[in-house]
Amino acid sequence: MARELVMPKLGLTMTQGTVTKWYFNEGDRVKEGDILYEVETDKLTNKIAADTEGVLRKIFVHTGETVPVKSLLGIIGGEDEDISDLVNSAEKPDDKTEIETAEEAPAATEKEVTVNKGDYVLATPYAKKIAVERNIDLSKINPTGYKGVILAKDLDQYKETKIKATPTARKMAEQRGIDLADIYEGVRIRKSDILALEEKQGAVPDIEVQETSTMRKIIAQRLKSTWAGTPMVTFNMEADMTEFIALREKLKPIYLRDGLKLTYNHLIMKVLAKLLVKYRDLNASFEDDKIIYHNNVNLGIAVDVEGGLLVPNVKGIEKMTLREISSETEKLIENARTNQLNPDDLTGGTFTITNIGMFGMDSFTPIINKPEVAILGINKIADKAVVINKEITIRPIMNLSLTTDHSLVDGALSARFLKEIVDMIENPYLLL
Repeated sequence: MARELVMPKLGLTMTQGTVTKWYFNEGDRVKEGDILYEVETDKLTNKIAADTEGVLRKIFVHTGETVPVKSLLGIIGGEDEDISDLVNSAEKPDDKTEIETAEEAPAATEKEVTVNKGDYVLATPYAKKIAVERNIDLSKINPTGYKGVILAKDLDQYKETKIKATPTARKMAEQRGIDLADIYEGVRIRKSDILALEEKQGAVPDIEVQETSTMRKIIAQRLKSTWAGTPMVTFNMEADMTEFIALREKLKPIYLRDGLKLTYNHLIMKVLAKLLVKYRDLNASFEDDKIIYHNNVNLGIAVDVEGGLLVPNVKGIEKMTLREISSETEKLIENARTNQLNPDDLTGGTFTITNIGMFGMDSFTPIINKPEVAILGINKIADKAVVINKEITIRPIMNLSLTTDHSLVDGALSARFLKEIVDMIENPYLLL
């Protein structure tokens, strides 16, 4: 029996997803457990496996297209199974939407809606736009949309079949950003044609252009919004790490016996779990001129991954033991780096920490993860000469960088909060 593939809902907050890759083509046989396609939502990319076996009979949503949750992406069925009813019922709603969009759009130019013979062509606005850009005669396109409407994908398919080129030439053109339509003259394009074009254009280009990933676009949008709309102030304070280091060295072998890591991040998270319950203004959100105080401490950890930064958060950390903090934090970091996070892991944070001390950083200005109102930056630990009891001695010192939203958190409050963090680091028995 045919199996409908729909856009999965990968988290409570997910409303739509983008198909970034299909691992199979129409007509390919699929086994249960095979990775079928990739879905990108917000900052995450998830690989979706087949839960049945059969033939991938139809793909409705192609690479790069974004659709709402539960939209039909494709159909797996038997090789000779009749799926016409599923195909018809699936295509009508989507294509009808495109037709309605076309009717609501401003009147197109004559070049967009007519062909060489002056006939009217029924096509979506996007398809017409592509036809004009590529100088394609719409009368030669085979429509696949509802009631004969030409879709954008029809032009892509036409372009691929119209232009003849060797596989090597196509790959070279794609890598170099060359549009084969610009050099096609009715004769199959070969590798030598691409090389000749490069030589004519001056060989290797001075720049390389790459499409911005969805993750990077989201990061850029959020940072611009935060930077432009938030009066951020960063406070720096040094902490003597002597006692903190001693505590970690005593506990580390005990944790290792249980297969757990114990890092300075985990210990600092335990400090924050205790203090953020007391400093409610730092464990808050500020949206639409409303202050939202959170009863739970959901502590975000900035994780460096390929292509950007993810901030999963450990929820309800104020109720956790140090062992639980260590276990849950390392699990989230591993999931972030192996692309196994759930979208819900990235929402609901109330405070964030970011550690770049491993890169030798002395101080920096961490940017608040809105709608949160504060973020703590952790820097390197370095031996420094300090004066204690009027004597010069060497101590391991770490600088902490706290950025707060000054529209909600006053400077004095920020300073008191940071001072208490330092006091607990220098006197870790205060955690008891």
